[in-house]
Amino acid sequence: MKYSCALLMMLLPIFALAQSQTGTRNDAGITGNEGATSGFFETSAPVNYPAGASSWWHLLDVRHSNGNNNYAMQFAGSFFDQNLYFRKTNSNGAQPWFKVLTDDGNGQLNFNNLRVTSSGTHIDIVNAPYNGQLEIQANTGSRSTVSGAQLEFIIPANTDGSNFWGQARIITVAGNQNNGDATGKMILGTRRSFSKSPGVNGWAYGDDLVIDGAGNIGMGTLLPKEKLSVNGNIRAKEIKVEIANWPDYVFEESYDVGTLKGLESYVKTNKHLPEMPSTKEIEANGIAVSEMFKLQQKKIEELTLHLIELSKKVEVQDAYIKTLNKKVK
Repeated sequence: MKYSCALLMMLLPIFALAQSQTGTRNDAGITGNEGATSGFFETSAPVNYPAGASSWWHLLDVRHSNGNNNYAMQFAGSFFDQNLYFRKTNSNGAQPWFKVLTDDGNGQLNFNNLRVTSSGTHIDIVNAPYNGQLEIQANTGSRSTVSGAQLEFIIPANTDGSNFWGQARIITVAGNQNNGDATGKMILGTRRSFSKSPGVNGWAYGDDLVIDGAGNIGMGTLLPKEKLSVNGNIRAKEIKVEIANWPDYVFEESYDVGTLKGLESYVKTNKHLPEMPSTKEIEANGIAVSEMFKLQQKKIEELTLHLIELSKKVEVQDAYIKTLNKKVK
């Protein structure tokens, strides 16, 4: 409401002077040589009015003192709604009109497009053509499948706010530059310093967190291959791994644990335990933690069975030795 009131107060003196001097002018773009004068006008056949103008319209025209040119400040509005338009002709009768922003009578500002521009960057909030949803688009000018959109959060680098350099950014990177498929990556990074050369420091945004088009998340890597890929160390107080088919079946009567002699032969040939991955496989593919837990538990249980079997043999041998000793005595 305050926007409408301020505009009304600005225009009241002009209204007072011209309230009984309304004329008719169909073409808002004509020059003084063609009969244009300052004043209030109406028309039922608008030409060079705001786009889409038809039927009855008002026009307020404030012209340059030299009536031969076409420099004027103009306001226009339809008889039938509350919209108001403004332009300065700047020697061009077809100069575009701009809609004046006013509230809706309920203290709210309603608009279809908002652009905030500063130093070559902008943020667009537009009514997207996709089911009426709201789209926030940054730093592209228009929807782009080449570079995607980039949005940077400017967080002061110090407490007094004198250093305005951004401390973090979110950037999306299109996966395909040749068509409308924008499946790519979203990257979140923080600003950090680094040494460009001895005695010369620079800064750059890191690729701290990456989400790719398949929903994989990477930390410290631009190419996550799993739902979570971490290029670095992880510290946690507790990690729970869900594992199916835990190898307690080793203790079933029907399980064939094999022999220690057979195990010795396998180890001499392959240099690792049966079913366990080799050094080469681990270096190439890493270790699946849940699978390794199962394999290790399986080997522990198999070795336990071997120990039990050896213990029984030792007991038999001890008893036999004791019998021999009695006979010798």
